Amino acid sequence: MNMKNLKIPLQVFSLAFVCCTLCACQTDNALSQTTQPQKSPQQLLEEQPIDDTHDAFLVDTGGELGTLLVTAELAMENKNEFGTRDITFSVWNPADMEQPIQTFSEEFMMGVAPEFHHVVDVNFDGFQDFGYLFLLGNQPNYCHYWLWDEEYGQFKYCAPLSEISQAVFDPERQVVTGWARSSGAGDGVTTFHRWEDGELVCVRRVESFSPWEEPSVVRVQDRIDGELQQVYHEEFPWPGEEPEGQEAWRQAQHKWCDLDYHGEVE
Repeated sequence: MNMKNLKIPLQVFSLAFVCCTLCACQTDNALSQTTQPQKSPQQLLEEQPIDDTHDAFLVDTGGELGTLLVTAELAMENKNEFGTRDITFSVWNPADMEQPIQTFSEEFMMGVAPEFHHVVDVNFDGFQDFGYLFLLGNQPNYCHYWLWDEEYGQFKYCAPLSEISQAVFDPERQVVTGWARSSGAGDGVTTFHRWEDGELVCVRRVESFSPWEEPSVVRVQDRIDGELQQVYHEEFPWPGEEPEGQEAWRQAQHKWCDLDYHGEVE
């Protein structure tokens, strides 16, 4: 056999062998990548940084996308003399972590911390929403809230909730209650809100104040014909003059904080 005639076929064979080997390796790599188990939302959460400028938490929306990962990053620079800074939230679908499905920012007086986020069904529609504390003082405190929109697959900001101090959500009564304490005397403003046609409206406002050496006051407004109207106002003697006046003031405050109460029937 003439070896010169075999030289080219052997070279072709060698090249084909190398190509097949490379293809096989690439196929094995692709298979290994596709067969890797997908990480759970909890596993992804545990991989996120949580420190002075970062936070992360899960929101089980209850919708088609299921549980989503939310990451928060605090801007390094203050925006004004009051020290407000932006926090940027990124919403991730654990099934596809290539890029977030949504990103948004808002101004905060507070920083980031695990105890600042709050996952709850804000509008009682069966889907979980979330809030984040943005202002904390000696008395009232306030959160920004974002509501899950199942139709659009995104969170939407709810501005009215940012004006309600210490919001509490009662799914049984479908009521959102706010409490802004005024002083250590236990006085302040209690508000009650309901969702009407997708809008959050105040249905009762109870103002109760107990100033020093002045009569204590309870003032109540109810939503009537689409607006708040005063339905009750009473002053009670200062406790230094009549101790029983303070107890009567507290009882009136307590009664009007029950939405089923509408005053004494004569």
